[in-house]
Amino acid sequence: MPDIENQPTAVYRLYASGDRLLYVGMTNNPDVRFAFHSLTKHWWHLVSKREIEWHPDRCAARRHEALAIKTERPVHNSMHAAADPHDTPLRDARTRLSTLVDEVRVEHEPRWLTYFGKRAVAIVEPAFHDEAVENERIVSALREVAPDLYERLASGG
Repeated sequence: MPDIENQPTAVYRLYASGDRLLYVGMTNNPDVRFAFHSLTKHWWHLVSKREIEWHPDRCAARRHEALAIKTERPVHNSMHAAADPHDTPLRDARTRLSTLVDEVRVEHEPRWLTYFGKRAVAIVEPAFHDEAVENERIVSALREVAPDLYERLASGG
């Protein structure tokens, strides 16, 4: 089985009526991804058109996806999306996170971590993810990198 990083990978766009861009994503299997979205995305019923463009590998698709999200501003993407003016308190954090995601996603996928029953996304190497599940390193890193976010998460807010 070929390494997923070296497989052709699609960047897809999902539109509502009137060509309103709802979502940009990437996958190496659009049919499976669309089936998953149909079960998990509350806005899936709005999709009236799909566009798919293939890239030679996952790295090229990641770069194209990030650029498309930043420039085309789909309604339901949050990763890579620019903050709106009304998000002033979160603008800097979102900008830093978006930049970090762009840099890290070239090599690694974001992972979900659970800590004391709370789930948070982390952008880490797979080996670190496995270790973080067993200890508190990710929480310490979050406390150092984003103390306000850490306090908000720790308080359940």
